[in-house]
Amino acid sequence: MEYAKGLFSRAKELAVQTAQEIQARAANASLVAAGMPVDTPGSVDSPSGSSRDVSGGRSISGAGASSSGRLGPATGLGGSTSMTGGIQSEDVRLARLQAELRGSTINLHALKRLAFHGIPDKGNLRATVWKLLLGYLPLAPEDWAKHCAARRTQYHVFCDELIVDPKRQPDPISFGGLGASRSAGGGGPGASEAAAASPLEASTSATAPGPGGGDDMGPLALTTEGSSGVPVDDHPLSLAQTSRWCTYFKDSEVMVQVERDVMRTHPDMHFFTGDSPEAEAHREDMKRALFMYAKLNPGLRYIQGMNELIAPLYYLFKTDTQDPLSSQYAEADAFWCFMELISDFRDHFCAQLDNAQSGIKATIRRLMLVLQHYDKELWHHIEVVHKVDPQFYAFRWLTLLLSQEFAFPDTLRIWDTILSDPHGRMDCLMRICTAMILHVRPILMRGDFTVILKTLQRYPPVDVNVLLAKAASMPPCTAILATSV
Repeated sequence: MEYAKGLFSRAKELAVQTAQEIQARAANASLVAAGMPVDTPGSVDSPSGSSRDVSGGRSISGAGASSSGRLGPATGLGGSTSMTGGIQSEDVRLARLQAELRGSTINLHALKRLAFHGIPDKGNLRATVWKLLLGYLPLAPEDWAKHCAARRTQYHVFCDELIVDPKRQPDPISFGGLGASRSAGGGGPGASEAAAASPLEASTSATAPGPGGGDDMGPLALTTEGSSGVPVDDHPLSLAQTSRWCTYFKDSEVMVQVERDVMRTHPDMHFFTGDSPEAEAHREDMKRALFMYAKLNPGLRYIQGMNELIAPLYYLFKTDTQDPLSSQYAEADAFWCFMELISDFRDHFCAQLDNAQSGIKATIRRLMLVLQHYDKELWHHIEVVHKVDPQFYAFRWLTLLLSQEFAFPDTLRIWDTILSDPHGRMDCLMRICTAMILHVRPILMRGDFTVILKTLQRYPPVDVNVLLAKAASMPPCTAILATSV
């Protein structure tokens, strides 16, 4: 009983101490925002004796922290090469991000230094920062509205042109009924330029009949038309490549695959799952965005797992309160940001490039070389002694950017670092994967094939900031691989 009273008393003391420090940090944040000097108190020791950030911030400390407090890349193989810096509370980082975004021109390098240590959840700045990191927004905030309007209009023009509905009658003035949709969507020069650049409109204009009628189209022209102006052989059983019905059925096969994956996206989140009108609307938006990617990238089309990459983007933009139009156009914004994000990892999804230097197998081999550099004994135990093929776990890690290995909030935190790493997204991802393997070394060294595979395929719960701190302390993988060749 006395022991319990002692614990309760200690808990009360810690609660009071924590409340006092939170108030002090909030006051300091206000001073920082006002541009006034701040007295920085010493860190408060936790019962275990280690420094802790009681504000709940996600700043990276430990191995990746710099005693100077300066954020800047270091050089050389022996030291950290990431944007490490002193511990900052969430309120301080939030104030610095807000100040950076208020400038007349965004300093992208400074923004990356701040985002590298985690974008605070409060303030709802992550959506805006990610758009900047992915190159969707220009660096001049005054151009944001005009730029977004043009890109959003362009996306909807693509949808009107490339989503084929054979039951819809073509607009006699603008192909695919775009006349009405353009005027509804704002039209203007952005829409006209996007329409002119559309691959479908270019192809249809190349085969359109000239002033002389159907004879200008060559011997394969179909001059017999029904009352609606549609060739009479363009029916559901037509095998002609120019048939709208044929295109519609091919597109339907892609849409079925997309829909199957989107339905499985984050089943633990009501935002994506359930029968509510909101969840159904969210899934429809994601399906259409992924389908449009498949149509605009016929060499790759849609590959299973892409839904996991667009989900965080769409979620952030749909719940963004900073931009009043972000929620309305979350689908278009997510599409363009997804296009940029996947550009770094596109070859991992292409089966024809699996054995190429840029393919997924080559990337996994490079990951194993980095692991050997840090712990050859562990690598030997996993891959040589127990013959665990790294594709069994690393394939998913690398293609899906760890989006299925951690809880959704942790995935957002990890992506903060991946998107802002100075050495590139792929290099950062490989360092985080290496840190994950090294972190569970004791379990892996004691385990056999089954234990190793289960541990790496179902990664145990962990504070992701510990992994990110370890990854931040590592030199770039390119430097390690250069010495191992």
